[in-house]
Amino acid sequence: MIFIWAALGCKLKAAGPVEFEFALEKTESAPFGREIWAEVITPAKTTLKLPAFFVGKDMYAVRVRADAKGQYRLGAITEMLNSQSTVLATKVSGSRKKTVRSVEDRPGIKLDSGDLRCFSFVSGERFVPLGANLAWADQEGLGFYQKAFDLFAQAGLNWARVWMVHWSGMNLDWLPKGRGESPRDGNLDLRVAADWDRLIKWAEEKGIYLQIVLQHHGQYSSQVNTNWSDNPWNVANGGFLKTPAEFFTSPEAIRLSKQKYRYIIARWGYSPAVMAWELFNEVHWVDAMRGETKDEAAVARWHTEMAAHIRSLDRYNHLVTTSTENLNSPLYAGMDYFQPHHYSPNILAGVRHLDASPASLGRPVFYGEVGDDHLPLSEEEKKTGVTIVPPVWASLMGQEFIPAQLWLGRELLATNRLQELAAVARFVSATGFGRRADLVPFSPATDCTTRAPFVLVGGHLWKRRASPEIIVPVDGREPIEFSEIPRIYVSATESKENGYPSRATYHFDFPKAVTLRLQIADTGSAAGSIRVTVDGAIAAEANWPERPKDEKDNNPHPQPDLQVPVELGMHAIVVENTGSTGWFDLTKIDVGLEVPILAAIGQRSDRFIAVWLWHRTGVFSNKPVDPVGGFLTLDDLPPGTWRVTWWDTLTGSAASPTSIVHAGGPLRLPIPSVSRHAAVVLER
Repeated sequence: MIFIWAALGCKLKAAGPVEFEFALEKTESAPFGREIWAEVITPAKTTLKLPAFFVGKDMYAVRVRADAKGQYRLGAITEMLNSQSTVLATKVSGSRKKTVRSVEDRPGIKLDSGDLRCFSFVSGERFVPLGANLAWADQEGLGFYQKAFDLFAQAGLNWARVWMVHWSGMNLDWLPKGRGESPRDGNLDLRVAADWDRLIKWAEEKGIYLQIVLQHHGQYSSQVNTNWSDNPWNVANGGFLKTPAEFFTSPEAIRLSKQKYRYIIARWGYSPAVMAWELFNEVHWVDAMRGETKDEAAVARWHTEMAAHIRSLDRYNHLVTTSTENLNSPLYAGMDYFQPHHYSPNILAGVRHLDASPASLGRPVFYGEVGDDHLPLSEEEKKTGVTIVPPVWASLMGQEFIPAQLWLGRELLATNRLQELAAVARFVSATGFGRRADLVPFSPATDCTTRAPFVLVGGHLWKRRASPEIIVPVDGREPIEFSEIPRIYVSATESKENGYPSRATYHFDFPKAVTLRLQIADTGSAAGSIRVTVDGAIAAEANWPERPKDEKDNNPHPQPDLQVPVELGMHAIVVENTGSTGWFDLTKIDVGLEVPILAAIGQRSDRFIAVWLWHRTGVFSNKPVDPVGGFLTLDDLPPGTWRVTWWDTLTGSAASPTSIVHAGGPLRLPIPSVSRHAAVVLER
């Protein structure tokens, strides 16, 4: 069974932890640095040994999950000193015994033992995370999360990703300007900890499972979204790190990081609302993963060491992950699941594809962020929120078993698009999408009188991907291989060695003679060139000179369009960067044909088929477009009686199902009018 709690109307109780507080005699050791352990005897007479945490004024506390009725009792308090456990004298605040009458019903999350590509509750039911990033609250303050979690729950969502980030006041050891000096020497800010208490409590009450991001790339990058100049650990600010890359190797940085993570596990490790601890957001952008300081092995060792440290403390076995783009990176060796992110100009193609198949990874994988940064739309169009949810639908029809998670969570709420994501939740819950492990992605053909120009758009930007070879259908199908179309073509040896593509090969069977038009939107500062061959013969090429070294503008540098005439029939067309060091951005290839205005992608098995369709010009349009109907052709449909249900993907409502008796082979299914997008499910 698949569960999305709020969508199913579950009324589970969030009981909060059983907490014991006790005073310890002050020592010369810093209070946040003491390794205090507390024994708690559960109603089942099991003794749990849990890390305790400092709460101020010589007081410490221990929290245990209230997952059984009866009496909980505080046992011995010990401290690790010089690798020896020493029993401490304590003065307990209140009773050493507490009785629980209302238990925590909400189960925690684990890897599914029956299918390692999926998650399940510890109780056994399949869990499909679906929600959005609520990374920080900006000026709205902590109350933003209380409101957002409530709205998520009402919409049937169950997942949110939140960052421990300084600019929103949620970093324990790095405060925003105006809130005082950041803690030093391993101390943490108890006001921030209290805010996290509230946030996690609200998530528990609303059934939202949190992916908590402990670090982000800007802290230790001097180039990408950099916060390094403000970092308290920077020597320029009185810290001890001379460079950002030292974070991963400095014994002091490792010691203090472990000390902070110990506090986090001790204080919030009880909570079933924590789905996972995410060690780093987009760690591939840190200095230690780039340029002259690149040392991926050191970053991988850090990840493995920190994951082991967390697991040694976390008695409730929360999952551990990190986010980086390369699924084959050694950084993932010690992680429980994979977290790539995706932003591309052809986002509906790109979000369907992964660098490695889920089956080969042997662990769950889903896009933890997906966003519209590179969609060829104006900022005004994006501000309407029309682009936010369609990529989630597209991800359902791709290689991963788990929906992509929206980056623009705050914008989802601000633009009143939440119900569009709620529609996905209702669809996933009603169709049992998350438990169908036998589905295969495909793209069926459509037929409609209204047509649109056939344009190939890049499925990725600056991605480490092999130079692709793609069979391009000319009937409007959208094969998953379109995600492999690059926009950036490199020629420098270093760039090639880093895995960026230098060429792409396209196989066409043209129904008539056409003229391809290639649009180059930008080039690097180095001299460069492009060459297009048709069946091995040069059909078009262009060159551009190196730009002056003192030129500092960041404006795009487009080149004239290339015109490539091609005769009717089958042809192999190669686009290649033949320059010495320069790169170019091939924004699009206008193929010179038209295709049906409705496109379709889906998942299928012998007994279940789901197809999501979109209006090519209407899917990302905030202005009404004329709705279009037509026909959907499903090849090789097995014989039998099929129940057909059309879904309104904007509201999440299903039409009354109809039945079709099919003899086998192709099925031509009428499509009702579509102005943005729709879905259909066939069950045998």
